[in-house]
This record gives sequence, structure tokens and C-alpha cells, in this order.
Amino acid sequence: MGAFDATPKPLPPAELKETVDALREAVAAATATVSTSDGAVEVTAGPGNAIVGLGFGRAAYRYTPERLGALVVETARHASAEATGTMTETIRTSRRSRAELPDPLGRGGLPGSERSKLDHVPSNGAVDSDGRRTDEVLRRVGEESPRQPQGYAQLRAELTGLTATARSDDGGVAAQVRAGGELMSVHIGTDQYQHDPATLAGIVHTTVMTATARAAMLMAERVQQLTGQRPGTRSRTVRHQDRPAEPDDQHPS
Repeated sequence: MGAFDATPKPLPPAELKETVDALREAVAAATATVSTSDGAVEVTAGPGNAIVGLGFGRAAYRYTPERLGALVVETARHASAEATGTMTETIRTSRRSRAELPDPLGRGGLPGSERSKLDHVPSNGAVDSDGRRTDEVLRRVGEESPRQPQGYAQLRAELTGLTATARSDDGGVAAQVRAGGELMSVHIGTDQYQHDPATLAGIVHTTVMTATARAAMLMAERVQQLTGQRPGTRSRTVRHQDRPAEPDDQHPS
């Protein structure tokens, strides 16, 4: 079989959509449940370190509140690791059966910093609705391209240490989550043992979810500050017009 024959043929649009939808559903369902050996803590994790379920058994109150909080974190990490493994295998299985699909697990390098060769774009190109010619638009995009890899590197470094903390309504439970959803710590006050295990588990879970949401918001804000909102060609060019800078256009140096 020649190289041409081995090239996978693209799927028809309808079949591709069906395949992608099925893969999306399979990834969303890639959860894992892990319990401590004595049943004190049970955590169900989903894709992206999401804690989708948390329960305490009768044995939970045999531990000090400090140790129980640590058990929640340990169990959550085990569950997240298993869920990630399930999700990864699901994607790889789909890739093996459908070579036409892109590989979302690829670990390619960052975009190259080599500047686009736009010096020979004709200056008499089409004019857009704001009177800018094609060559002007393309050159502005080319000027920003070399700065993108540095922005990505700075972004990775900053997100590593970015965390968010949330507390329960009465302040007795606190959770800290790292950007990306990793649960870092859970603090349970001694007065929280007045609740039954199911109620306390609900309080802890809600607090963790709140911290996770805050971490996601902080991450999104920082991504926007460092790399922008991934604007299209038109909005990229607008930044370079002779006008006072808008607040959204400010980027840290």
C-alpha cells in the first residue's frame, strides 16, 4: 500500500460531528470514585480535577478535624488521577479507531517565535470597513506574533502559584484550590462535628466548589491580562490605532 493510500480520508461533516459528540460525552463521563479503606471519606472526581461528589462515613469522626481535612485532599488527588487516566485512555482509544481526529493529547512545542514574512504583501490590497488595507492588518498581526511564546511561558509560571480560597457561610470550613482545579487544602473547624457526616460533607463539597470557581475566574483573568482574549485580526489591529488606550488594552510589562 502506497503512502497515498495510507493517508486517512476526512470524515463527512455529519459523521465527524457525531464522532466528536460521542467523544465529548465519553470524556465528560470519565469519573472515578475513591474511598479510604475504612469508608471515612469518599470522593468522586471528573475531568479537570473536578470534585463532583464527596461523602463522609461514620468513621469520619474518628479522626481529628485536621486529619479529616487532609484525608479529603489525599483522597481527592487519588480520584483525580484515576479520572485523568480514564479520560486519557478514552481519547487514545478514539484516536486509534479514528485516525482522522486531531490528537488533543499531543504535546507539541509552543508556537515558534520566527516573525512572519509579510514584507512583500502588496500595499494595494483590499480595504476593510475602517479603511485599513490588508497589508496593514497582516503586518500588525506579524508584529505581535514574536511576543506570544514569552507570554505563554510567563503565563505557565504565574498559574503554577495561583490559588483561591473559600470559606463556608459560618467560616468553619475553608478550602484552597490551585488554578487548574487541584485541591490543595481543606480546613475543618472543631465545631463542625456538631453536624452529621452527610451535612458536613455537603458543606465541605460546596466550599471546595466555590474555591474551584474562584480559581477558574482568577486564571481566566490572568490569561486575559497576559495573552489577551485571543482577538481576531480586526480587534488586533484596533489596538494599534491612534486613540487613547482603553482599560482592556492594558497589559503588564
